[in-house]
Amino acid sequence: MDIQREKQAIPLWRKYWYVPVVLMLALGTYKLKTFIGDASFIVNKSELVTAVVTQGRFQVNVRATGVLKPVYIRWVSAQVSGRVEQAFVKAGAIVNEGQILMQLSNPELYRELEKARWEFEAKKAENYAAYVSLESQLLDLENAVVEADYSYQSSKLKLDAETQLIEQKNATVSALDYQRSQLAVKQQNQYWLSQQQKVEKMKASLLASKTAQKARLGLVENNYQRIKDQVDALSVKATTDGVVQQVSLELGEQVQVGSSVALIADQRSLFAELQVQEIKVSDISIGQTVVVDTRTSKITGNVIRIDPAVTAGMVQVDVKLTSILPNEARPDLTIDALIEISNIDSALYVKRPAFAPRNSQATLYRLSKDDKFAQKQKVALGQSSVNQIQILSGLAVGDEVIISDTSDWQEHNEIMIN
Repeated sequence: MDIQREKQAIPLWRKYWYVPVVLMLALGTYKLKTFIGDASFIVNKSELVTAVVTQGRFQVNVRATGVLKPVYIRWVSAQVSGRVEQAFVKAGAIVNEGQILMQLSNPELYRELEKARWEFEAKKAENYAAYVSLESQLLDLENAVVEADYSYQSSKLKLDAETQLIEQKNATVSALDYQRSQLAVKQQNQYWLSQQQKVEKMKASLLASKTAQKARLGLVENNYQRIKDQVDALSVKATTDGVVQQVSLELGEQVQVGSSVALIADQRSLFAELQVQEIKVSDISIGQTVVVDTRTSKITGNVIRIDPAVTAGMVQVDVKLTSILPNEARPDLTIDALIEISNIDSALYVKRPAFAPRNSQATLYRLSKDDKFAQKQKVALGQSSVNQIQILSGLAVGDEVIISDTSDWQEHNEIMIN
């Protein structure tokens, strides 16, 4: 026969075991909600960089890098061909104008100089001989004038005497002799005048001859002087005071006319050659103040030129240095510079956040008073400087915002800072 089993009752704790679990989950959710608020993302505080909004004078600067360049720079070139025989200076040497930098040798040039010198001396001797001959001829003509004058005066005295006798009706002078005396006076007078004209013509001829001889002598002398200057140019000299930046030739090297010998720069007069990003150069104008940092000293200056061309995304800006140059200033010294664009009084500004372009709308995370949470805040940005940016609206003085990269949690409106 069948034995009927008694049905055992199920304990309540086994029947409703999930109720405590649900209650625990609800309590945990409540506690967690109380702890993290509305935050949907947790960030480690050590990963954040924050900055506080400040109010005051906001200086808009553009950062640039560059080098110092000499205002006055000279390439010294060879004026004659030759071979480098001796070098007297090296790069870095301080030289004065006229100081010998390098000695060249050219034996052929010395031979040409000696030949030109003898030609010059010979031409001077020829000219002297020609002058003596012409002056001797002139002297002969002047003597002939004197003799003609004596003859004329003698004939005139005779004619005057005969005239006086005839007026006294003295028969000792015949009419024929008197007429002959008159004719002789006329002839002697004409001869005297003609001799004077010859002297004048001879003087003009002598002057023209001297001019021509002088011109021919000058041509020979110029040739001699030219070769002499070429020989002198074998001693290559500094054309200005300064510091030798570069020596282009070595001992024994053959040099051609116009070859570069050395580069000399005046280290007492330098300017800054800056490279500015093309997107920032629109804010720069002539006359703006610049602070140049040599990493040891600071030098002030002003913008004097902006290159109209863009090269590899950069624009060259030249700066005239107005303060006294420090000892470390020298050509090609690498520098940093801040170009002062403008100053804004009583402006709100903060250290520049990542990915926050100027004159734009941005979303920043503003920290709560207890620094445990950060909420999204729309902010209007204005002018930017090297590492700061102007706040137009959305934040107040004393607000602390996250300025490090927040791209990993941009979709969360509020985050918790752990």
